[in-house]
Amino acid sequence: MEDVSLAHAKDHLEELIERAARGEDVRISDPELGTVRLLPVTDTQAARPVRRPGRLKGKLTVPARLFEPMSEEELKLWYGEID
Repeated sequence: MEDVSLAHAKDHLEELIERAARGEDVRISDPELGTVRLLPVTDTQAARPVRRPGRLKGKLTVPARLFEPMSEEELKLWYGEID
């Protein structure tokens, strides 16, 4: 495992990516942003989950008030016309 600074990572990013792809543990540290670890993405992680339209049908409730028109006060707030 190797910790490298953010400045070093900017200059040697391609090398660090190759090392992480080979299975080495590479961490990039910055005092303000913290530390991150480079990991190769596996095929199972890259694949997106299958989307099934309608799978939440009947599981969510929408309040009836959502479809009511906004009051004058709400419209002023919506358009940024605060008195």
